[in-house]
Amino acid sequence: MEQYLAAHAGPLMVVFVASFLQSITGFGLVMIMAPLLMMFYDPKFAVILVILIASFGNLSQAVVLRKETAYHMILWLFVGSLAGQPLGHLFYRSFPSEFIRLWVNVIVLFSITTMLIANWKVRQCRRNTLITGAIAGVTSVSAGIGGPPLLIYFASTDMTPAVLRATSITFFAVCNVCVLISYAVTGVNVMPAFQEAVMLLPALLFGIGLGYVVFPHIPSNLFRKILFVVLYIVCSYSVYTTLIK
Repeated sequence: MEQYLAAHAGPLMVVFVASFLQSITGFGLVMIMAPLLMMFYDPKFAVILVILIASFGNLSQAVVLRKETAYHMILWLFVGSLAGQPLGHLFYRSFPSEFIRLWVNVIVLFSITTMLIANWKVRQCRRNTLITGAIAGVTSVSAGIGGPPLLIYFASTDMTPAVLRATSITFFAVCNVCVLISYAVTGVNVMPAFQEAVMLLPALLFGIGLGYVVFPHIPSNLFRKILFVVLYIVCSYSVYTTLIK
């Protein structure tokens, strides 16, 4: 046990904090995990690890939130994501690990900045839903982060916070499984990352459970602001260290 904690203390804390914040705000599981776990693992390995951990978390929460999910929107998002995944695989296979690290952090920084300062509205329709799903498919496969396109799109809709949260989580429960299958089909060995994900599973479950317990008592807006601050610091530092190498 001591060796396990010593070897995984950092990743365990990352997964716990990310899952705890997601269970309160509905967002942030992958956006926190991806840049932070890349401090402990090779970026390409971390991408697969993040998708696996997110799959565990999203599947468990999708069951709980199934009555609040907008399934008609998930259908078109998923169709779009399937169209975007081949381009994501091209990026994943064509570029080195350091570029993947930079790509992940730029995605997160751009998304947060857009969410905070942009004031435009994106019309909710089938075409825009398909486009959003396609972009999410590209970023999910290439960088392990599919949430930012959805957050920007959903922020422009009239969906209630509960429906938005449930729809996002359920979509990625389906999308991430599909991404993992596409990795296996294209010859990427996911077993080492799967074994590591199992080691980090207790932190994921504990974070989700604790978040659901304290959710009624803590303002989610406060945690969302904390999330943005942490992501800005982590991603900015990671971009800086990557570019100066």
